Amino acid sequence: MVGSEGFLTLTIKMRVRPEPESGEELISLMKRYREALNYAIEVVIENRALSLGKAHKLLYKDLRERYRLSSRFAIDCYREAITVAKS
Repeated sequence: MVGSEGFLTLTIKMRVRPEPESGEELISLMKRYREALNYAIEVVIENRALSLGKAHKLLYKDLRERYRLSSRFAIDCYREAITVAKS
């Protein structure tokens, strides 16, 4: 792989037990992310937005405002939508 020397990607699976007072907030975030991902997949497929630039233009603002996702979650969401659409 050219240009990938020195980079390592790691994916982990873990269980998290949130504090009782933050449990509702975490569940709300998970539900919003799921709804945003379903929406993003539809938009990506309908518009054939398989590039990051095109998906960003179509989705970023909507994901941030409509689904109240942080910038990192919004970016991850449309990246995942592109991956799903390509598969």
